Amino acid sequence: MNDWTDGYFTSSTYTYGYYRELNPVYQRFCLLARGFRPPEIGPGSAHCELGFGQGVSINIHAATSPGQYVGTDFNPSHAAQANEMATAAKSGGRFYDDSFEEMLDRSDLPQFDSISLHGIWSWISPENQGHVVEFARRFLKPGGVLYNSYNCFPGWAPASPMRELFVLYDKYAPSGAATFQRVEAALKFTERMLAAHPRYAESVPAVKDVFEKARQRDHDYLAHEYFNRDWICPYFTDVVEILQPAKLDFACTAFLMDFMDKLNLSQEAIDFLGTIENPVMREQARDYFVNRQFRKDYFVRGLRPLPAGERTQKLLETRYVLTTTEDISSSFKVMAGDAAFPDEIYQPVVEYLRSQDYAPKDFQDFGAVHPEVSPENVVKTLITLVSRNLVAPCQDVAAEKAAKPRCDALNAFFCERAKSAGEIPYLASPLTGGAVEIGPHEQLFLAVYRQKKRNAAALAQAVWDVFSRRGQKLVTPDRGKLETPEENIAELTKLAGDFLQKNLPVLKMTHIF
Repeated sequence: MNDWTDGYFTSSTYTYGYYRELNPVYQRFCLLARGFRPPEIGPGSAHCELGFGQGVSINIHAATSPGQYVGTDFNPSHAAQANEMATAAKSGGRFYDDSFEEMLDRSDLPQFDSISLHGIWSWISPENQGHVVEFARRFLKPGGVLYNSYNCFPGWAPASPMRELFVLYDKYAPSGAATFQRVEAALKFTERMLAAHPRYAESVPAVKDVFEKARQRDHDYLAHEYFNRDWICPYFTDVVEILQPAKLDFACTAFLMDFMDKLNLSQEAIDFLGTIENPVMREQARDYFVNRQFRKDYFVRGLRPLPAGERTQKLLETRYVLTTTEDISSSFKVMAGDAAFPDEIYQPVVEYLRSQDYAPKDFQDFGAVHPEVSPENVVKTLITLVSRNLVAPCQDVAAEKAAKPRCDALNAFFCERAKSAGEIPYLASPLTGGAVEIGPHEQLFLAVYRQKKRNAAALAQAVWDVFSRRGQKLVTPDRGKLETPEENIAELTKLAGDFLQKNLPVLKMTHIF
């Protein structure tokens, strides 16, 4: 292979994102919620991410969870950064810049409990998809999980021709090497074309909304989403068939709200889907009802259903923690519109999680306190709260204690990075095995707070000292750049107050601080 990029857009760096779907603790919860036996998580576990981007997710998981972590991303700058994070956390993570084909030839890889790809499948060639399948066939344990996310039809139908326009314009009318110039030129071309009222846009009105949403996205994101040479948009059943040689069975999606059809589908749709016996065909048909555009799927090598009683018991035995101190409504938005859980079910669960100063807790004894709430209703409520990202499942106490030093080290690295870059807006939680999103200012406030400066004025002054040494100034949406020290300190004092009231309690609840 002469071109190491293999057609992938590399003129700009990939975004710094964290994805909880790759978290073994979250994966375990999803499989249990759907009624399947997950891999055990422990010191002997091993996990792999193929195409880890900037390495944020895999490094957070390597720091927070027990076991080995291995990954590859063909961009050497990504691999270098990922290894820098691993060194800072002393997690033992091993991250390479091998191609997927080269990973097949490695002799130093374990058998993995999970192999994950996020935002990779749709942007690689059929040949590389074959390498991924062969990698899973060779290196995924029986009972292991493959996570795969990808663009899909039918939801992508309106936008697919527009994406093709972007790529063709970039190919035949190049407009400079800079990412922004290339993306902006393609956007303007498409905008002019739509303004000329092509019949396609008239027959598919949704394409205009798709374009407007794309126009508002970051140019680096658009470059990686739309401008790669390879772009494959399959149907769900296509992916199922491609993964069959690796003995992989579809288990469930990572969209937890999908587990409760009554919250997303009409009764007519539920009745129709109930007539389809084959689970793969039923899942494909469901994509038409929800107009699925992007899938997040878990496949298992050897799917083992759990008895209903054991599934419920394992979910009740799991520890959970709230991830917000704000009021939680039993009403919420879903695909079908507004939904609500009965307050007599929802509120006891939420109040139980708030008790003992938000300490993490399981629900084994909940029935003794609230016999009016059935175990199955507790489980449904927890699934809904986790789906809404208001509650997180936790790992066991031993794993949490072992992870704490690694998390502290990685979080110190992120906080130090915030002084100059601030592009990694997360901190690692040893409790949840995942991340808490937090901005660069809040990361700096936390670093200062650890130095026993505990009021908003002291936090603001300390962070301003960092900014002023580096010649940095705050930029606000309403006033733009703040020029004077007084203006900057006043704004930082306000932000520090918000940190103390809103962010710090969550950091304490998730055992980051």
